[in-house]
Amino acid sequence: MPIEHTLIAGDVRDLPGIVTALAWLPPDTYGQVLIEAGPDEQVPLLAAPLRVTVHRLERSPEGHGVAAGRAVAAWVEEWIPDEIDERRTVTIWVGERVDLRCPKIVGLVERL
Repeated sequence: MPIEHTLIAGDVRDLPGIVTALAWLPPDTYGQVLIEAGPDEQVPLLAAPLRVTVHRLERSPEGHGVAAGRAVAAWVEEWIPDEIDERRTVTIWVGERVDLRCPKIVGLVERL
């Protein structure tokens, strides 16, 4: 059975979709949740599988979704090898406000 590796990224307004996506994950999933928020916005504690970490990203002065888009692109560079590994599956879900300017990631993600 392949190992499930997951990235979920969004803005605080995407929290309902993020919570739903976390509820769908198998308990043995590992991965990250990236939530972009402004200085006055709170990110609540989220229920997630034991090996899934939740990180707050400070919103960029360039606008909503920019910091999250950059973080997703960096994550893809680190975790998605050029050669396919049949022993693991990778799932990437992003919210509507995440800026996906990086061409490498556009075909890899699903919107929440």
